[in-house]
Amino acid sequence: MPAEQHRQVTADEISSYQRDGVVCLRQIVAVDDIQSLATAIDQAVHTLGASPSGYDLTRIRKAVEAEDLQSLMKESGGQYNVVGLAAAAISSKLPMLVDNGEPDAGQGGRFLLDTGVAARIVSFREFTLYGPGGAIAAALMGSTSVNFYDDQIFVKEAGTRERTAYHQDGSYFHLEGDQICTLWIPVDPVESAFSVRYVRGSHRWGKTYKPNVFLSQMSFPGAEGETLPDIDGHEKDYDIVSFDLDPGDVVVHHHLTVHGAPGNTGPRLRRAAGVRYCGDDVRYRHRPFAPAQLHHKHTLRDGDPICCEQFPNVWPTVRERHQAA
Repeated sequence: MPAEQHRQVTADEISSYQRDGVVCLRQIVAVDDIQSLATAIDQAVHTLGASPSGYDLTRIRKAVEAEDLQSLMKESGGQYNVVGLAAAAISSKLPMLVDNGEPDAGQGGRFLLDTGVAARIVSFREFTLYGPGGAIAAALMGSTSVNFYDDQIFVKEAGTRERTAYHQDGSYFHLEGDQICTLWIPVDPVESAFSVRYVRGSHRWGKTYKPNVFLSQMSFPGAEGETLPDIDGHEKDYDIVSFDLDPGDVVVHHHLTVHGAPGNTGPRLRRAAGVRYCGDDVRYRHRPFAPAQLHHKHTLRDGDPICCEQFPNVWPTVRERHQAA
């Protein structure tokens, strides 16, 4: 079972989250939990081919640039219609987002992505349900209860050139409400040069933007909302923050906070988990254009509270309920 969190969230950290839409919590996850999470991420990577939501985004990017749709045929039976999205990306004429570096020649790192890891790896699910995430989310969001919603892993090996396009998480979720946050939990040291970049205050822009395909600024076909400004090409025009991180640190951001990430052109592996939690005001809302969540099994309808077996309550825990009685 996950260990106790190292410490409580402070009042200053809560204020930073509410004001900026992002906060870095230093040394708030126990070492044992980080080690367990790292092992689970490695297991997910080693079994990526068995996941219907697991992708080698570097291979997809290269195929799009080469206009080689045939090589992507076997990728389209899972979460995404990869061939359809690749064809749309080619037609859009928008470039794939890569950092400067040596031209690809079979070398370099991979950008690996998997969604719903908690649904297939027990130790990862135990962390999401019984780890410190629920308490952290409750404190930052000011919610009296918290439910686990979903998770992803993001692995950028040393030498990875692919950037992650700026986006909002909320555009990809089948949810509606304000109390939704993502915990970005690195299991390796990360220099700020290769860490996620957040546009401070963007959660208060009052806009929901179209989701994009991560590898470029191309929006999902048929998506609702406005097109996100070209932040990737004009970062100096925005109030952007990133953090040097050590294992045990967690960055938490609001679901409407705009963020993106550079490649990982340094010499060190960068593995992280993204874990999403919801609070009191959140309701289910199906978004037809958002990515399919093949591991979601529920009968919720638009407007329903999301608490169910698929999205279990994780805060307050049994211990906290007992203490409050």
